[in-house]
Amino acid sequence: MKILAATDGSQYAMKAVRRALELAMSEGANVTLVTVAPGSFVYRGGEVPLGLVHDEIDPHAVSAINEAKALFDEKGIQVATVLERGKTAANAILDIAAKEEFDLIIMGSTGKTGIERFLIGTTASKVVTHAQCSVAVIR
Repeated sequence: MKILAATDGSQYAMKAVRRALELAMSEGANVTLVTVAPGSFVYRGGEVPLGLVHDEIDPHAVSAINEAKALFDEKGIQVATVLERGKTAANAILDIAAKEEFDLIIMGSTGKTGIERFLIGTTASKVVTHAQCSVAVIR
């Protein structure tokens, strides 16, 4: 099973990452962690080298992906990482999931409410609506 786990470093996103880790440990799933920052930088690899990308990406995105990866490293579980920039989070997640044929996307609920949710929707709701694979939204 191939799992794409989306994280932005939030409480619910980290719950999703921990669920992906559980599946990697119990089912032998292959997990890829993804986070999306504004702009046009794309980095695929292990831990994001902070010096290399100092002014090029949001340090919060770097921190989010490295924090999630650390959970896998602690358990000795291999995990791939993708830090993407330049698309909305939902579009990036959907593009990666389709292109790399993931079986499952795991992501946290953003908890947006009110007019903001009405106008722009949430990343989770867009991914659930348009994904070509199953999606688990963790609360």
